[in-house]
Amino acid sequence: MLHDALVPSEQVDDFIILRAIAFTSRVQRIVSRDVLRGEDLTVLEWRLLFSVARFGSCHLAYITRLTSIDPAHGSRAATALEKKGYIERRDDLDNRRRKLISLTPAGMEVFNRIWPRARQAIRNITDHLSRNELEELKRLMDLLNAVAGPLADAQDRKKTDTRE
Repeated sequence: MLHDALVPSEQVDDFIILRAIAFTSRVQRIVSRDVLRGEDLTVLEWRLLFSVARFGSCHLAYITRLTSIDPAHGSRAATALEKKGYIERRDDLDNRRRKLISLTPAGMEVFNRIWPRARQAIRNITDHLSRNELEELKRLMDLLNAVAGPLADAQDRKKTDTRE
C-alpha cells in the first residue's frame, strides 16, 4: 500500500533530533575518512583513546559518564585498545573493584599522530562560524544535554526497575 507523508515537513524541519543525528553522522564520516585513514582504529576506539588523553588515567565509568559512550561499547573498545597495546589497565589502589586506564607509550604516539588531523577536521567545520556563533552553539548544546541527561537517566532507571 502506498501513502503520502504522515508528518508535515514543517514539523520535521524543526525536529532537533534529526539535525543532531545528521550532524553527528557527518562528523563521524569525516573522522573515519580524514582523521583515521590508515590507522587501525574505529571511531569509538579513537573517542576512548582521546578521552584517556584528555582526562588522564581514569576509570572507564568516568569516561562513559562524561562522553555518553555506552558502557558496554566502551568496555569492548577498551579491550580492543588494550590488545593493540595503546592502553593499559591497572588496579586502582583506592578501589580494588575498579581499574584505571592509562595510555601506553604506543598509545601516546598514536594519539599525538592523530590529534592534529582531528583538530583540523573539526576546525574545517567550526571555522564557518564566528567566535560568538561557536560559543553560542556550545552553550545551547550544553543546555540541551543538561536537560536531556536527567530525562535519559530516569528512563534508564525505569527500564532497570521493570526488569527486576
